[in-house]
Amino acid sequence: MDSELKNTMYYYVTLLCMFNILFVNVNGLTLKTSRACIIGAGYSGLGAARYMKQYHVNFTVFEATRNFGGTWHFDPHVGTDEDGLPVFSSMYNDLRTNTPRQTMEYYDFPFPEGTPSYPSATCFLDYLKSFVKHFDLLSHIQLRSLVTSVKWAGNHWNLTYTKTDTKENVTETCDFIVVANGPYNTPVWPKYDGIDTFEGSMIHSHDYKDRKAYKNRKVLIVGAGASGLDLAIQLSNVTAKLVHSHHLVYNEPKFFDGYVKKPDIMAFTPKGVIFRDESFEELDDVIFCTGYDFNHPFLDESCGVTSTAKFVLPLHKQLVNIKHPSMVFLGIAKKIITRVMDAQAEYAALLASGKLKLPSQEEMLNSWLKHISSLQVKGMKIIDLNVVGSEMDQYFGNLTEEAGVVRAPPVLTAIRDFNGVNRLDDLLNYREYDYSIIDNFHYERKYNPRQNIPCPVEV
Repeated sequence: MDSELKNTMYYYVTLLCMFNILFVNVNGLTLKTSRACIIGAGYSGLGAARYMKQYHVNFTVFEATRNFGGTWHFDPHVGTDEDGLPVFSSMYNDLRTNTPRQTMEYYDFPFPEGTPSYPSATCFLDYLKSFVKHFDLLSHIQLRSLVTSVKWAGNHWNLTYTKTDTKENVTETCDFIVVANGPYNTPVWPKYDGIDTFEGSMIHSHDYKDRKAYKNRKVLIVGAGASGLDLAIQLSNVTAKLVHSHHLVYNEPKFFDGYVKKPDIMAFTPKGVIFRDESFEELDDVIFCTGYDFNHPFLDESCGVTSTAKFVLPLHKQLVNIKHPSMVFLGIAKKIITRVMDAQAEYAALLASGKLKLPSQEEMLNSWLKHISSLQVKGMKIIDLNVVGSEMDQYFGNLTEEAGVVRAPPVLTAIRDFNGVNRLDDLLNYREYDYSIIDNFHYERKYNPRQNIPCPVEV
């Protein structure tokens, strides 16, 4: 067993014994909320708002920026925005979704007929705007309110935020906290020998805005995750030379004559990069597509969770803070479709409204410890604590069984799995297909290339 995983497991076994004197109800927990506070007005935060309203919970959504929409709202600034806040959005021009919209739609709120299965990011933002309008959520969203602290105060939460226009700090009382600040706002920067000596430009994909800035340049992309592959497509016919450092094994398309595949980086020099095969490439620009870390700087120790860059623990069903079950986290689960966050949002609202009875804290912690043990069997590490992945359909089923959450049909998992393989087999063309769902288990897929990408969403 990974030593870090083993030590953490033993720590929480000990903690289980200590918790025995703190369990408030060995037969189960039912909450009743006077006021819920939702941190973040992106996809998951808006979903939580919809369900809080549906289940008659008084709530406020605290959003740091001037707009709702989270990462789907394009911000032209780099580094900090007009209020001096870090730019949270990772959106760039000409982005299209890399998963079919059917796996991203809120329950019972589909895109209009005629929307491509892979809409543009601006179309997805319009979809969020129409969602907010349809469910009349705007009056519940408090913009320019940066949450800086969440503390447990014995029988309630104290939430402190800064008004970014006046810089005033305000503390409010909440009975229930929904953490929905998103997983894609804190970029991971790798470290290499000589990186500080490089004389060209160097950014993370989080700060990438437009392909025009790289016309006729010699550019290195590092990484072949979703962003790395997408930027390779965007830049392949713009740059003078596109060097792509990654170790992904896939059906690599023919980009253009100036595209060069390279192994991992060994070191930087002032003018370029030396790779593991000892080759050298002279470069003008480097774009790191190296992923994101979790970031919850507002959580006080009194919250009772361990929040790191790679995982949050211990959480019941990847959701509920076991120590203080009146706090839930949306979007911590990894390797999921977007629709999972909608199901999590309904679970949170059911819990806040008193319609959901949780297992006892002891039962939740025991279940979580079994999850830890299962990681050992699968050969996984502690950073995989929040991975759902191949068990996603079962995860949907578990939320339905425990909370009565509307069951997402298994066909969504089937589409997710096919898309994950097909994207790597047909990178340049996979978005030219449209999906249609036949029933809960079957779908159709048809080739439908377009010169322009329509968006029939009305805002």
